[in-house]
Amino acid sequence: MPAQTTDPLSRCRQGLLAGLVALAAMGAAQAQETDKPSGATGLRLSGFGSLGVSHVDAPSGWGFRRELNQGGSDDAWRADVDTRLGVQLNYSLGSQFELVGQVIAKKRAHYAADSDALEWAYASYRPTADWTLRAGRVNLDVFLMADYRNVGYGFMTARPPVEFYAMLPTALDGADVARSWQQGDAQWRAKLMLGSARIGDFESTKASRVRSIVGGMLSREEGGLLLRVSYAHTRVDIDKSNIQPVLDGLAQLGSVPIPTVAEQALAMRRRLGAENGSGTFWELGLRHELADWQWSAEVVRISADPLIVLTSAYATLGRRVGDWTPYVAYGHVRDSQGVLPMPAWQAALTPVIGPVGAAQAQGLGSAVTASLNASRFQQSSWSIGTRWDFHPQAALKLQWDRVRISNSGSGLWTGANGAPSHATIATAVVDFIF
Repeated sequence: MPAQTTDPLSRCRQGLLAGLVALAAMGAAQAQETDKPSGATGLRLSGFGSLGVSHVDAPSGWGFRRELNQGGSDDAWRADVDTRLGVQLNYSLGSQFELVGQVIAKKRAHYAADSDALEWAYASYRPTADWTLRAGRVNLDVFLMADYRNVGYGFMTARPPVEFYAMLPTALDGADVARSWQQGDAQWRAKLMLGSARIGDFESTKASRVRSIVGGMLSREEGGLLLRVSYAHTRVDIDKSNIQPVLDGLAQLGSVPIPTVAEQALAMRRRLGAENGSGTFWELGLRHELADWQWSAEVVRISADPLIVLTSAYATLGRRVGDWTPYVAYGHVRDSQGVLPMPAWQAALTPVIGPVGAAQAQGLGSAVTASLNASRFQQSSWSIGTRWDFHPQAALKLQWDRVRISNSGSGLWTGANGAPSHATIATAVVDFIF
């Protein structure tokens, strides 16, 4: 990683704390406005947080994380995986206009921008009770937990299923328009969204973006059963500043008069994102609450060939017994991009570019292949746990995960080498709202 004069994590931490302090101060100064009647101008302050500790038993050097924009660590005991603090301000300008801001302090990776702490920052307009228009930085409403994936108190498990949510961006810089309507006993909701979002593994590269997002969502809820489907099409812009020399080297190898070497080199170049392309996103989600039982399931298909083609799914099931809710969960992600075979170029290239150049080309091909294979997502996990609602605004969760990582499928971990393996994670977390 290139040397930097300022520690990005320190910069980000300072920005987070400054934002939280500013929001808290504003809320305290105008707290008297929170009790104004509906339709009046007023400020409302709310917040949420999680205090968690995890013990991770994984291969040496492997770092667990719950999302790709989170820095990893191979420490056995971790207090930074789930711990976070969020503050939200809602400022109403009458019954139709509202300004919303949300700041979240949590562990972020090396290249995270200071502005990432600002999770939401948008203006909302409701011309009628059925229509809502928002513009700014809004939640990316293409999955079940879009509104509350950082609010641990809002869901049953210790964290959102890693195999599903670790790869998904949280915020959309743009606008959306939604309409709700009643049909019999069913509540329908439709939304159209436009904008861009930051993506990528921030631990190893600068964030890239998906731009020109055009997406839609349709949901139906009746009798405790929520069904929803989402679709989005986007243009993918990969930041190539850190890998441009590699791309140039592969392009040169793609012109050598040896078909096998040329084809493999160009295929690697495409997999690295040499040419920006487009992608599609499909999601189907279900959530049901019936008496003391609650379950949810989601499946997503992400395709941005040749960069990534994967299918991810999870299911959770729990039953409330008094203040306790024991549960079980399963998650799985499958990468449809095949494992690349290790190239054998040196012997074929030696007569063409000499022994030194052939050795360098072989080293480049081997390194790129190992990196691409290690960045694939191919794992599954079983989780068992329980939630104890010991306070109306706080809950304790205990969870144990057993994770199986397939060969060349360790992309959700930091420092992993792509070897097949297993890991166990034991977590205790207290989630609260205020």
